[in-house]
Amino acid sequence: MTVAFDTPIASPAAGPVPAWHAELRLRFETRGGQTRAAERRHSGPLRIQKLLYPQGPTCCHGLLLHPPGGIAGGDQLRLDIRLGDQAHVLLTTPGAGKWYRSVYAEALQTIHLELEGRSCLEWLPQETLLFQGARARQRLQVSLDRDSRWLSWDIVQLGRLAAGEHWSQGRWAQQIRIQREGLDVWREQAEFEADAGLRHSPLGLAGHAVFATIWVCGPQLTAAPEAALAAARGVVPEAGTLFAATWLQAPAELLVIRVLGHDCSRVRSLCERLWHTMRPWICELPPQRPRIWNT
Repeated sequence: MTVAFDTPIASPAAGPVPAWHAELRLRFETRGGQTRAAERRHSGPLRIQKLLYPQGPTCCHGLLLHPPGGIAGGDQLRLDIRLGDQAHVLLTTPGAGKWYRSVYAEALQTIHLELEGRSCLEWLPQETLLFQGARARQRLQVSLDRDSRWLSWDIVQLGRLAAGEHWSQGRWAQQIRIQREGLDVWREQAEFEADAGLRHSPLGLAGHAVFATIWVCGPQLTAAPEAALAAARGVVPEAGTLFAATWLQAPAELLVIRVLGHDCSRVRSLCERLWHTMRPWICELPPQRPRIWNT
């Protein structure tokens, strides 16, 4: 059930500033009742820190690191993460993913997540922050088995709002493909030019600078989709935020939540509360914030 994007990591783009090209491959398996990293391979500046087990051996928390601290024009990063049957992993990042101004070339990040059997992945990277002049592209590919359990969010902020910066130059492109048992159940392609009317249209971002999507799936949701949807919709939004949730029927069997806001901290807080609400639907463990989120 392995599906990868056709575009390989290219050779560094021409220009006066060298580009980072990095790849991280991880495979997690359950051995003796403990989720372990069965494979770790990397090239370039992408790493995973020592795994932590704050809730016991069945679920490990991992911190993904990109030592340069941000992504600039010409950089190309690839993450390939696979979970064997019964493995349970929560992955996050130490801070916002910063995409800097691009002068000569577009920056690219490709993420491939593959879940086998009854594995469970909580993919919770901290927000993506686009600097003025950033030209960035992200590709997310997710491959799920019938009984896979997956909870993921994607949070994007256009411009450094805390610094009073309005994102008036740049481009953000995102391609998302989710497969269930080899079938496409969600395909999305979004492209935002800084000056595009779609940013202010009610059919687009309606003037909001922060937007997020949350996906949740698992056998418990499939068994009681109306109750799961009611639980998500019962979360009270933060001031200045909007969100809506919907359930996609078979073959997708996927809960999708969209969030809009003007303040990243409030959008992030709402996403965390939605995660708290939906986590019991994918695993037996109570929600526990990764320690890095407290720093």
